[in-house]
Amino acid sequence: MDAERIAAFVIAIGFPLLMYRPLFPVVWHRLQSKGMMRTNYRGEEVVTAGGLIIVFLSVATLLFLVLHDWLHPQLPSYWREELVLSAGILSMAFWGYLDDLSKEKETKGFRGHFGALLRERRVTSGVGKALGGGCTAVLAASVLSSSLWDWLLASCLLAASTNLLNLFDLRPGRAIKVFWLLIVAGIVAGGLTLWVLPTVICTLLLFRRDAGAQIMLGDTGANVLGFTAGFFLVVLLPWQGELALLALFAFIHVLAEFVSLSEIIQRNKWLARLDQWGRQTEQNRG
Repeated sequence: MDAERIAAFVIAIGFPLLMYRPLFPVVWHRLQSKGMMRTNYRGEEVVTAGGLIIVFLSVATLLFLVLHDWLHPQLPSYWREELVLSAGILSMAFWGYLDDLSKEKETKGFRGHFGALLRERRVTSGVGKALGGGCTAVLAASVLSSSLWDWLLASCLLAASTNLLNLFDLRPGRAIKVFWLLIVAGIVAGGLTLWVLPTVICTLLLFRRDAGAQIMLGDTGANVLGFTAGFFLVVLLPWQGELALLALFAFIHVLAEFVSLSEIIQRNKWLARLDQWGRQTEQNRG
């Protein structure tokens, strides 16, 4: 590995590692001062929209990688993927943050949000997030795709993966674990790309805080993790793999409309153990 490749690797991993510690308290206190609090499943008030930390660090690192690619044209260039991923992260974070700002939390699921739109002509924050996230997925897919079929498939997978993480972000640390599983699946199927490392490093750094119920990712963070995982899978997988994953994601979405994913996880010994890993129990919390 030559010096330029080593430099890119150091940027992808080193910048999040260097900046996380000074950034976290700034973001945490800023969110708290803005009243960004949500009641978690234990009835505790926790700062939400903590995914902004992932947004800031990931996008800043990706832009440094773009600059590195432009300064070293002799290397294989991934600046297009890095720029599209950066723009997608910012867009998905924006729509998620608007939902985190909303005080309306009674309406849930596709049936609830779009039912309110059709029956009451009321646009909920969830509808806005779905439409904005869908447009983001369509635009990102148009850059990555070479045919109409590729574009349609990539658009659907990006939109589905983004919302998938929202479905799982109901317990501390769960969304990050699902994100890791998707990234590992992509690595096994197609390899590893440098531009996904900044977000992976951010989740490793934030996991203890999230699993410890000290901060919530919020829709801001869940959107970003879902989009990043979907983007990674779209770039690496053949269309057959994308189609299989889309079918799986669609099944989970339909299932979540009728049953509780948390109850399914708790009824399965292995899933429950994985779900509980890293999370503080009532005993060691007090």
